[in-house]
Amino acid sequence: MPEGQVPYRIQKRIEALKVLVWAGIAVLLLAYGWVQLIKRREMQDLALRQAVKNRATPAPRGIIFDRNGHKLVDNRRALHLVIQAEELPNDPSLVEDLATRIQRDPDDLKRRIALSRKAGGNHMVVIQDNLDDAGLAQAELLRARFPFLSIQTAPRRSYLGDTLAGHALGYVGEVDEKILEKNPERFHLGEIIGRNGFEATHNDEIRGVDGMRKILVDHLGREMALYGVQEAVSGRSVYLTLDAGLQQILKEAFGEENGAGVVIDLRDGGILALYSSPSIDPNVFLNRLSQEQVDYFMRNPVKPMLNRVTQGLYPPGSTFKLLVALAAMEKGILKPETTYHCAGHKVFYNRDYRCDGVHGTMNLVQAIAHSCDVYFYELGMRLDVDDINAAAEKYGILEKTGVDLPHEGTSRVPSRAWAKKYRPKEPKWYAGETISVAIGQAQNALTPIALARFYGMLATKGKLLTPHLFFGFRNEQTGQLDPVRPPPPRDANLDPKIWSVLDEGLFQVVESGTAKASKIPGLSMAGKTGTSQVTTFVDKAHYAKLAKKLKDNALFAGYAPRENPQIAFAVVAENAGFGASSAAPIAKKLCEYWFLTRPKNPLPPPSSKVPEAMKLEPEVVE
Repeated sequence: MPEGQVPYRIQKRIEALKVLVWAGIAVLLLAYGWVQLIKRREMQDLALRQAVKNRATPAPRGIIFDRNGHKLVDNRRALHLVIQAEELPNDPSLVEDLATRIQRDPDDLKRRIALSRKAGGNHMVVIQDNLDDAGLAQAELLRARFPFLSIQTAPRRSYLGDTLAGHALGYVGEVDEKILEKNPERFHLGEIIGRNGFEATHNDEIRGVDGMRKILVDHLGREMALYGVQEAVSGRSVYLTLDAGLQQILKEAFGEENGAGVVIDLRDGGILALYSSPSIDPNVFLNRLSQEQVDYFMRNPVKPMLNRVTQGLYPPGSTFKLLVALAAMEKGILKPETTYHCAGHKVFYNRDYRCDGVHGTMNLVQAIAHSCDVYFYELGMRLDVDDINAAAEKYGILEKTGVDLPHEGTSRVPSRAWAKKYRPKEPKWYAGETISVAIGQAQNALTPIALARFYGMLATKGKLLTPHLFFGFRNEQTGQLDPVRPPPPRDANLDPKIWSVLDEGLFQVVESGTAKASKIPGLSMAGKTGTSQVTTFVDKAHYAKLAKKLKDNALFAGYAPRENPQIAFAVVAENAGFGASSAAPIAKKLCEYWFLTRPKNPLPPPSSKVPEAMKLEPEVVE
C-alpha cells in the first residue's frame, strides 16, 4: 500500500459513516420539517396549555331595584380560596390534610373535587368563600402548604334590606350535584344561581355570562402575565313592583307576630308589598350554615323558610262569607233583602251552632257588616257544598294565582268529589259539614295571595289579575324602567247587581261594623274581618286560658278606596285573636301610608339618590 493512501477498508467505513451522518441529518431535517410544518399547531397548543392557564371569571348578577329605584339587591367584590380546574389534586391524603386544616368534612371535599373533575370545564372549586382579613392571612399560609390553591376575585350578592323582603327576593347558592343532574346543559357545577324567591324564578333574566382570563405562567405555575381576556357580561338589572316604603310599613306592622300580608296593585296585578313573618335574611344563606342555623331554618316548628303569603294555607274564616253570599245569590236562594234572625246561636241538624253576638234580624249587608255567623249558617243549610266549590272555581280561588314565585300552594274548598278522593275512610259528605264551610271553617284552606286576588276581583267588578313581582328591566343607558307587559286579566263575569250589594256590605264593615275601629278619616276602605279557629273551645273563659299557639288566626281582606279601588290586600296574623283587633289595624297602617303619607312624602324616582334610612353600602374587600 503506497504511503499516505487510506486503506480500502477504512475508506469504506468512512464513506458508510458519511452516509449515516447525512441520513441522520436528513432524518433530523425531515423531523424538523414535520414538526414545523405539520405538527406546528399541535405543538403550539401543547406549549400554550402548559404555559397558559384558563381562569373563569364569574359574571355579576343583575341588580334588583324596587319600583321607585331603591336598590334592594347589589353585588360586591369578594375573595375566595379556590382550586382551579387544572390544579385539582389527585392525592387523597393532601385533600384530607387540607380538609382538616379548614375544618371541613374530608369526604365532602373529596366528593366536590371528584364531581368537578368529572364535570370538566374551567370552573373552580370554592374551598372558602368571602375571605376577611384573618381568612386571607390563613389562606396565604395554606397556599404555602398546598400549591394547588389560589385566591380568586368574584362578585358576591348583597341583600341591602336584610329581612325586609327575604321571601320575595329569595337567595342564591351554588349549583350542586342534584341541580346539575336535572339541568346538565343549563348550569355548570359551582355556578351561583337563584335558589329561592324572585332570584330563582327569574334566574335567566338576571344571570350574566361568565368570562375567561388566560394567564401566562412560568414552569413553577406562577402567574407571569395576562395572555388574553374574554370579559364577563353582567346580568340585566331589573325593577320589581314592590314599594320599599310600603314593604317596611308591613314589616313593622307585624312586629313579633307570625303571619302573612300582601298588597296588590289593581291596575296590573303588581305586588306592592309581600311579607311573610318570621322573615329571613338572604345574606345568611351566602355562607355555609352552622348546625344551629340549619336547625333553626329547617327543623323549626315555626317554619321560617315557608313563604306564608304564597304557600301558607289558612282557614279563611269570615273573609270567606263573601264567596258564600255570591254563590247563594247566583243560585237564586238569596236576595239582598233576605233576612234571618240571630239569637246568638241556632240548632242545625241536632247540633247547636253559636255566633259571636246576638244580632237580631238582619239582611245581607248587615250580616256582612257585623259578621253574623247564624246568617251564613242559614245559607250553608240551603247551599250544597258543590255550589260553594263551583263558585270558588269560577272566581279563581281553586287555581294557583300564577305569581312569579316558586312552589305556590293551591287553595282548597271541599266538595263531594274532594271527600271521595281525600277522605277514603269517610267519603260521604254530610249536610252539616257545609254549615261550617259556609263560615270559612272546616276543610277550607286559602293562601293569603289567593284571598287578596279574590278581593281584588271584587274591587275590579270581576277581573282576575295575575299577581307578579317582575316590573321590567333597567335601561343601562338612562337608568329608567323598560316595563314588561303584565299578564292580561281574565273576566270572571261578576253580575254588577250582585257586586253592588257585596261592595256595600264590605264598606259597612269598616264604616259601622266589625272593623269600624280601623276606619280612616277621609278614606273609604272596604274589607272583611275574619277569625279562624285553630282548636275548639267551650266558651270565652276557656279561650282566654288557651296557649298562644292555640289562639285563633286573625284575618282581614279588602280594597281601597271604595270609589276607585287602587289596591287590594290580605292580612293573616297567626294566633293573634280576632281579625278586627289584630289584622284590620295592620291593613289600616298600609292604607294610611299608601294614600296619606306617601303622596306627601313620596319615595324618590328611579336613579335618584337613596335616602340615608335606606342606604346600606355593601362591604368591599380590597
